[in-house]
Amino acid sequence: MNAAADASAPAPTKEGADDARVDAHAFVRVLAALLELGAALRRVATTTLALCAAEARVLRASAVLLFVGSVALVAVAVSLWACVVALIGWALVIATGSIGAALGILVALHVLLVAALWFALRYAWRQATFPAARAELRVLGDEIRGHVRRFQHALPPDRDADP
Repeated sequence: MNAAADASAPAPTKEGADDARVDAHAFVRVLAALLELGAALRRVATTTLALCAAEARVLRASAVLLFVGSVALVAVAVSLWACVVALIGWALVIATGSIGAALGILVALHVLLVAALWFALRYAWRQATFPAARAELRVLGDEIRGHVRRFQHALPPDRDADP
């Protein structure tokens, strides 16, 4: 029974053996390339994690530096403002000859400044919501919806007709 099975099977040829050897060699090369790709991906992932950790350290240092810088900037601004107000007050005392009148004028100037800042901040807040862009987008959206409705009600092409 074995002899009959061996007789029906084609005899191995030299070309078949060469093809099998080439296929095995190609498989080995593909496997080696996949292993190298895996190693490269692992190196990329490791490097990316290291980069993220370094960026986190930079962010942490930057946040502290930003806070300290902000506090310093506010301190400089307040001291500069105090110097300017003192100089304006001194000039008003010299100009009016009265400390009371100079203080009254300074208070009125500060009230005007605070009101102007309040209105400027309200205007900036309103503009930060982009009202013109929202209105334009609303108009564009209505236009698109109109086009969609128009195309939905259009007749479908006649598929039965021969081209």
